[in-house]
Amino acid sequence: FKSKLEKRTVAFSVLFMEKKDILLTIYAMFDEKKAEFSSSLNKAAAQVRWMKLEAMKSDEIENNVNLLNDFEKRLALLGHKYPFFENDEDYEIYWTTLQDLNANYRRNVANYNSEVLGYEYWRKFIIFRPFTYLFGFREKKRLN
Repeated sequence: FKSKLEKRTVAFSVLFMEKKDILLTIYAMFDEKKAEFSSSLNKAAAQVRWMKLEAMKSDEIENNVNLLNDFEKRLALLGHKYPFFENDEDYEIYWTTLQDLNANYRRNVANYNSEVLGYEYWRKFIIFRPFTYLFGFREKKRLN
């Protein structure tokens, strides 16, 4: 179970890297059109740009998701404020890709949580409890 959970976190890293690249590309598209950015949007962009995406733990995964979703919502509001890209095909493709990535994230969360349930079941099984503790199998938290 431990190796499966590590593979799931790698999948989250890949999803987050793709989402980060797309969001920063959309941000650059608005920057090219000289859109006015609020200080909170610039701060969110800086946080997303310097996010740690390798070797994440469950609390880091949730923090990264919150950062990316916050930045995505701010860009969506900016898109409604400035209708530069209403008929731009690339802009629409980026937002469609973001929707696909969000669906893949929810699917990965469901798989990760099912793996955590199996991991915790065997870790807490009375016969295996001393061995799992001895070999470093610690409690894993589910994702929301």
